[in-house]
Amino acid sequence: MAPEPSIAVVVPARNAAAFLAQALDSVFAQDMLPSEVVVVDDGSTDGTRRIAEEYGGGVRCIAADGRGPARSRNLGIAATRADLIAFLDADDLWVPEKTSRQAALLAAHPDLALVFSDARTFRGGRQSERTFFEERRFAGTCTASAIFLYDMIATPTLIVRRDALTSCGAFDETLSAASDADLWFRIALNHRFAAIAEPLVLRRIHAGNVTRDARPRLGAIVEVWGRYVGPVSEREPHLRARLRADFAEKRWRHLFIEGVVALHEGRTPEARRHLMNAILARPGRARTYAFMGATFLGERALKKIRMAGMGGSLGRGSMWRSP
Repeated sequence: MAPEPSIAVVVPARNAAAFLAQALDSVFAQDMLPSEVVVVDDGSTDGTRRIAEEYGGGVRCIAADGRGPARSRNLGIAATRADLIAFLDADDLWVPEKTSRQAALLAAHPDLALVFSDARTFRGGRQSERTFFEERRFAGTCTASAIFLYDMIATPTLIVRRDALTSCGAFDETLSAASDADLWFRIALNHRFAAIAEPLVLRRIHAGNVTRDARPRLGAIVEVWGRYVGPVSEREPHLRARLRADFAEKRWRHLFIEGVVALHEGRTPEARRHLMNAILARPGRARTYAFMGATFLGERALKKIRMAGMGGSLGRGSMWRSP
């Protein structure tokens, strides 16, 4: 009988004292226990490190320098030796069979570089009715184009082979967000990967992640997806038109929100530039022209647009966390 593969768990944590113990408890409740658990304390000012250290030798806590999850995950990878690597956000939970289900699939299919699963959000004791895959309309086909169109790989749901990380590179620490999707694109363009269509992860919704400024993430999404619209289209040319239309929509949303915010803040020339680029990205969006007109007509026109409700949420609202 082949020996069980070794699994390392990397947990980036910043001011996560309220939830870290529950996250770690879910790791140690696995029916296939990991060989290494590393908490990367990313400059916390609460009791995060103390909680990690209370687990004794079962958890190794290392310090990061406050540069975000990409840096923390890279430090965690470098501090481990296991063949398989899993990531868990410090406020999320794994169901007990997560590691065993994924490790079994990887063992049965040595050509798979990565296995991820569905997830479900929860708040307090209540879970969402729809799963992450359902929200993203992901039907199960694991291709680079699926990542492009559905962005369906939530980082706490996956296990990846160390060899794949070695061959495809680390998380890009220059990105303010979406560094995980950037890495999954690189892996998907070079390796096979698979999904388990069951929610093996529970993702917590709380005050720290429900409402936040989406603008940096939208900008990072445009940067990352812009890197791969060409390579993914070359890999799957039958989807080229759909991929380009999807990317145009992402660019429009980012540019439109930047333009509206600049207009509200009185930076009219900047607003006009963003809105013109938004028009070029998606010429058929009427509200873009309305705001462009307001850059010439002044505050009275802007007030009318506000009253008509054409500004949308300006990029704020509930989001899936994928730094």
